[in-house]
Amino acid sequence: MKNVVYGTVLVTAVALTAAPTVAKDLVYGSWMGANASTNAITLPQYFDRIREATGGSINWTLVPGGQLASGPGTVDAVKGNLIDGGTTMAPYTPRELPATNAIFTRTVAGNDVVGTAGAMNELMLLNCPQCLAEYKRNEAVAFGGYNTTPYLLMCKPEVSTVADLSGTKVRASGGGVEIMTLAGATPVAMSPAEATSALERGVVDCVMGSLAWLRNYGYMDITKHVVEFPLGMAGPPILMYLNRDVWEAMSDVERQAHIDNAAELVAVGTITAQIDIDAEVKVKALESGITFHQGGADFAAVIDQRVQDQEAHIIEIATQAGVEDVAGLLAKYTELLAKWNALSTDIGMDVGKFTEALNAEVYSKIDLDAL
Repeated sequence: MKNVVYGTVLVTAVALTAAPTVAKDLVYGSWMGANASTNAITLPQYFDRIREATGGSINWTLVPGGQLASGPGTVDAVKGNLIDGGTTMAPYTPRELPATNAIFTRTVAGNDVVGTAGAMNELMLLNCPQCLAEYKRNEAVAFGGYNTTPYLLMCKPEVSTVADLSGTKVRASGGGVEIMTLAGATPVAMSPAEATSALERGVVDCVMGSLAWLRNYGYMDITKHVVEFPLGMAGPPILMYLNRDVWEAMSDVERQAHIDNAAELVAVGTITAQIDIDAEVKVKALESGITFHQGGADFAAVIDQRVQDQEAHIIEIATQAGVEDVAGLLAKYTELLAKWNALSTDIGMDVGKFTEALNAEVYSKIDLDAL
């Protein structure tokens, strides 16, 4: 952690002498609600770090709740300079971000949230030239992909087995679409925020997502049943998806401040704002009377089938979308998952250790001009 602190102090010291005298007031439009842990915890801390590291020359203002751009509309809003930055999820705009979507669509089984987040960042930023190229095509720069906890089923009607899903409508995205199809449900595409009213009105019966969403998106008062069986992880949701002209107008010091603090952004966004919040939310959910079901071999069979089938399906869809050597991209992902699964054994749930590892393996290796 000492290296991280020293790097921040050094950048701050340089910024105080080199930063422009006129502050840049930038607008970050988030489609997540104000109470979502990403908006309440992760981004405010990061924006404070940027403000400090640039001596106040960069000042980000967070506007939550989809007031400026929806989830699917964020790519266009950033490209059109309607907002300076936002959170982007590739499944919402697969035509614009096909390579990133190929990564996002892959279901990662198990519950190594930290290891998967590390692998996602290293793959996207250092091993996916097509990802960087598609951000550039869309007049953007992207970094800071976090990971959610394994997706669960949060339902209004009682669902405890795969058989119970027959005939239901489930909000799903990425690899979750195929998982729900295999389970006999009808997947419905919509953002987590849009799913709140849909769940309440019966447009969907369940939401496939992380447990923190019960609080983040107001599902707590609507959901009656949760199936705790982990239905895989997918990502990364990209926290810093920025307008390229805005990025290039920054000084080197200002851009470097964003990168120097990005590892902590990912670590806090993954551990503090996801894993820790899940634990708090479960306590509240039990208190509110929500019933938790463990799931079992029937759900395990669905995930096993998804893992077995997914590569061929992802290759087919991504190739049709113009992504080259999808098999090579997925093979690299497998390699990086093994690497980061080993690293996460020592990292555990320590934000400082995860920050150091991300800096050492990813963010210290980024060329500002290559983004």
